[in-house]
Amino acid sequence: MRTKAITAIVAAALLLSACTTSPERKDGDAAPAAATKPATAAPTSATTSEAAPAATKTSAATTTTLVLGPQGYGALRLGMTREQAVATGLLTAFDDSGCAQAFIKGRPAGQGRVFLSPDRGIAAIQAWPTLSTAEGLRAGMSVTEARGLYPNWTIVDGTLTQGRHFAKVPSNDKAVFRIATVDNKVADVTLQLANQNCYE
Repeated sequence: MRTKAITAIVAAALLLSACTTSPERKDGDAAPAAATKPATAAPTSATTSEAAPAATKTSAATTTTLVLGPQGYGALRLGMTREQAVATGLLTAFDDSGCAQAFIKGRPAGQGRVFLSPDRGIAAIQAWPTLSTAEGLRAGMSVTEARGLYPNWTIVDGTLTQGRHFAKVPSNDKAVFRIATVDNKVADVTLQLANQNCYE
C-alpha cells in the first residue's frame, strides 16, 4: 500500500517536470524579436545624417551676393520695359513725374533709385553705400582706389577729386558707370545706359 503511494507521487513529479521544461525553450525564442528593434532604428539615423548636407547646400545658396552691373542688379536689367521691371518684384511703385522713378525695395529712403526712360526702358540703377560693382567699386572709397579699378575713367565735368566721371562697364559696351566724387572720395555710383535721356 505504501509502495503504491510512493510510486504515484514519483509519477506525478515526473509528469510535472516534463510540463515545465518545454516553455523554457519558448522564452528563449522571444529574445531575437526584441533584438530586431535596434536594427530597424539604424536606417532612421542614417536618413537623418544624410539630410544634413542638403540643409547646408540651401544655406550656401542664400548667401549669394548681388552686385551692380554689368547688365543691371539681380533680375533687374537695363533696357527693361516698365512691365518687365515691375515683374522682378524688386521695385517700389513708380513715380511718373518726368522720367519715372522707383527704388529698390528694402533700401533706406532715397537709396537705390531706378530711372525709367519713356522710350529706352530702365535707363539707370543707382547703387547704395554697401552695394559695389563686380570689380569692387563702391561709394566711400578713394579716387585713387577707384581709378585703379577702371583705368578708362574719363572726367565729364569738374575735377578728378570733385566732379562727375564715366567709366566703361566691362562686358557691356552699351552702359557706363557714372561716378560722382566729392573731396577725393567716391560719393555715388550709378549704372546707366550710355545713351540714357533722364538726366544730365
